[in-house]
Amino acid sequence: MNDDLVSLSNCKILIVDDKAENLELLTGFLEAEGYEVAFATSGKEAINIATIFLPHLILLDVMMPGIDGFETCRRLKSLDKVKDVPVIFVTGKAELSDIVEAFSVGAVDYVTKPIRQEELLARVSTHLQLQALINLRDELISTLRDKTLELEKLSKLKEQQLEASQQFSHLGELVGELTHELGTPLSVISTAITHLDDKQKELNQQVQQQTLAKSDLQAFIDNAAQSYDIVLSNLNNAMHLINSFKHIVVGEFSSAITEFNLLDYLHDIQRVLHPKLKRSPHEVQIHCPDGLQITSDAGALSQILINLINNALIHAFAENSSGHILIEVSHQNQQITLSVKDDGRGMSSDTLNKVFDKYYSTRIGQGGSGLGLYIVKNLVEKSLQGHIEVSSQVGKGTHFCITLPQHIHASSTS
Repeated sequence: MNDDLVSLSNCKILIVDDKAENLELLTGFLEAEGYEVAFATSGKEAINIATIFLPHLILLDVMMPGIDGFETCRRLKSLDKVKDVPVIFVTGKAELSDIVEAFSVGAVDYVTKPIRQEELLARVSTHLQLQALINLRDELISTLRDKTLELEKLSKLKEQQLEASQQFSHLGELVGELTHELGTPLSVISTAITHLDDKQKELNQQVQQQTLAKSDLQAFIDNAAQSYDIVLSNLNNAMHLINSFKHIVVGEFSSAITEFNLLDYLHDIQRVLHPKLKRSPHEVQIHCPDGLQITSDAGALSQILINLINNALIHAFAENSSGHILIEVSHQNQQITLSVKDDGRGMSSDTLNKVFDKYYSTRIGQGGSGLGLYIVKNLVEKSLQGHIEVSSQVGKGTHFCITLPQHIHASSTS
């Protein structure tokens, strides 16, 4: 463990298996490496122990009395105290469908029995280090946010610098969420390829020993087809996310006037926000005519919409509620009308009258700069040559309505 990127001393691991011999074997491996170990013999017991022991990692069997490992993992991921604890399945079930199910319920890895000590310890160390790095990143982000708040209180920055910083503040969060979101499809791809490689080695051994049956060959062909489908599906998901992220981020920094399909671009924005939205009880819906081409500043448009969506997620809804955000587009006479509506708690008339004012925020002192909607209004008017209005009633939600020309020319924005 001397080559670990971060210190893993005193890391706690929970082993869940109903077989005493497996518990003894795994405990021996892990305690020899200096880990603190606890164990459970059923899913229900594992959930109870996990919330008290608070492990850094969980090794979980699939086949157990009562609730199985998959259901146990689902329930663990629903508990705030342990939902972020990485789960590695250690099981004798080696079917591809079981591996896919494991990742779908939130596992980070899948190890098949018989257990190979070196492989198990390497995977445990890797995921403990990864989780430690994620925790360190979160601590640094939290510290950075605290320092940013202090700087805002003491701010002697020029207005232009502060506005520019706020304008692109969401990009750092998007980068972190993109990195985390790509972990699942890449892990599935890696596991599927490893699984197929193992099957290929088994097939080659049967050929060498002249024991290959027709049924074995057909099983390998079927297995390979399933593996390729899983790899291609997850690769497509990862590529779509990366491409959407590239379109949004490059556009925001270029300020270029380009022609693009509005519906596709709205879906790109929704896709890069997916990591945040899937952790939220609120839903974003898009209603836009298919095939609608516009010529505009795509980067400014993404900043506006991401800001309005984030604003709704932060301010619009009461705690423990499930809300909806609707993005709706219509066009007539070379004019685009773009609405962003929520069904949240709405705003008072006093707040409504100040919502676009510079430095106005209902969260001053809590991380709010009061620049978000001020910047949105500037971007709509200066970059999109449009107009924005807002209407709201307490208890009935808020509606931002943006009108802009369907086609603008680069020379007219300079």
